[in-house]
Amino acid sequence: MGIVVAVFMLLGLLMLSPWDKLSLGAKRYKPSTANFIGTGLLLTGLWNSLWHGLRYIEYFWGIAGLVSGTFMVLVAIMIIKQFGTNILSTLGIIKTLDGVIRPFKILCLIGLLFSFLLYSITLIQLNLGLPILG
Repeated sequence: MGIVVAVFMLLGLLMLSPWDKLSLGAKRYKPSTANFIGTGLLLTGLWNSLWHGLRYIEYFWGIAGLVSGTFMVLVAIMIIKQFGTNILSTLGIIKTLDGVIRPFKILCLIGLLFSFLLYSITLIQLNLGLPILG
């Protein structure tokens, strides 16, 4: 599941990237792509924070799951509101939460970037048989 979570973190970062060359969302997005990335990031973020994070909160990876899952959910809300065309984008709670977190967009992206780096480096270490954090 770590690979799936890391992939959706990367897709979320690319969707809201402030640099046009890296951004999937600036001018090149398709609504179906935005819906897939936003919904997938939301679901994996909820799984990461609520299922894994809270279940193992006493361990390093439980805390990492809670924090990274929170950043995933926040970025997913921004993607769904800005680019989405599915039922989620019309929900009042999404609009309200987007208004609250939009001023912190860069902080959310930085948090998601650090989470992605932690997960990616750890996955590489695991595959190479190296020791990991935690």
